[in-house]
Amino acid sequence: MSRNRLSHLDRYLYVLSQHKLRARWANVLMVRITQSGTKGTIWIVVSVVLFVFGNARARSAALASLCSLLLAEGVINIVLKPAIARERPYSPRGPGRLRLLLIKAPGAHSWPSGHAGSSMAAAVPLVVAYPRFGLIFLALAALIGFSRVYVGVHYPFDVVAGAITGILCAVVVLICILALTRMGWLPGSDFGVVLPT
Repeated sequence: MSRNRLSHLDRYLYVLSQHKLRARWANVLMVRITQSGTKGTIWIVVSVVLFVFGNARARSAALASLCSLLLAEGVINIVLKPAIARERPYSPRGPGRLRLLLIKAPGAHSWPSGHAGSSMAAAVPLVVAYPRFGLIFLALAALIGFSRVYVGVHYPFDVVAGAITGILCAVVVLICILALTRMGWLPGSDFGVVLPT
């Protein structure tokens, strides 16, 4: 699919979300969800709880989650957003027919979504450490990403790109953890990873 067709689809899905997916009863909930992802708030809270009240595995997972979140925030907000400089969907050259922003307009650049990126980055190490609760962590990250489209500040593909970036950042952090474990600087069992000898 060509770039123009992808852009057209992205804009179409955005307009569709604004006119077909919004419901008055869900607006307050979605605003709260999107606010929980601002600066990684909900993930920082989860990590602090794990670090303070958890065992060695919980503390390792918390640190990995925070490192992944910070890496994603830096890559997205310092590198990618300024380099791509995609305008927000509510900009004058956006698709129009916007109902209403449900939150205060954020910064000018849209691609990729920092909320989606940092949320997915924070969620992945938690999924690795606690696979039994993996669906909960991933669903929360996905919901935060979706909320950015719902409240009107991102195109759907911004969220997809952010999520992919977040996953890649988490993989980088986990690879570094494994490398440090192989060098004997971290005990592998703390993070729930047993390396072959």
